[in-house]
Amino acid sequence: MIRVPAVMYCIISCGVFRKELEKIASELGFPFEVRYLEAGLHVSFDDLGEALKSELETCNCKGYQGIIVLYGACHPSIDQILAPYKAVLISCQNCIDALVTKQEVEKVSKRGLYFYLSPGWLDCWRDVFARLNWNTEDARRQMGCFKGVIFLDTLNNASEYEDELIQFLDFTLLPYEFMPANLDHFKSLIMDAKKKLEE
Repeated sequence: MIRVPAVMYCIISCGVFRKELEKIASELGFPFEVRYLEAGLHVSFDDLGEALKSELETCNCKGYQGIIVLYGACHPSIDQILAPYKAVLISCQNCIDALVTKQEVEKVSKRGLYFYLSPGWLDCWRDVFARLNWNTEDARRQMGCFKGVIFLDTLNNASEYEDELIQFLDFTLLPYEFMPANLDHFKSLIMDAKKKLEE
């Protein structure tokens, strides 16, 4: 017999969204349990796929009304992985696309190609680069096409990340700048996913 939980929804989220989700949790207006996966998993499709399946199965066994998945198109088979479950993926291509609108990205792109960092990305970049086996030479070669870094100030505390941004600059040689970013877009993606579960 499946146990029906008091909390009706489960959110499975990439760890890169942890701080943003915690900030808006009280504004979403519905009860949920959240389960975070390591941000670096997207480096390996096999690891990410297995981790997602495990969490989806856990949530399914707990009898949630629905599962909201906070990922972009980070796995080529993510739709097939979610298909057997009452789960909806938020509508975005990647984690940056979830935090800023396409219009905002297009505005920046007129100045050139930039690499975007969020607070969560900045917390995990060393792990991601380690999983990719990148040293400084590798990182500078692979990221040489970028004009610089845009740090998304989703938590309104950009100055607290300055030291880490300087270390990222030292590693990649990419200069950085700040971009204000509220979480209205991110919140709307979650609410849209919840509505789809209710259809």
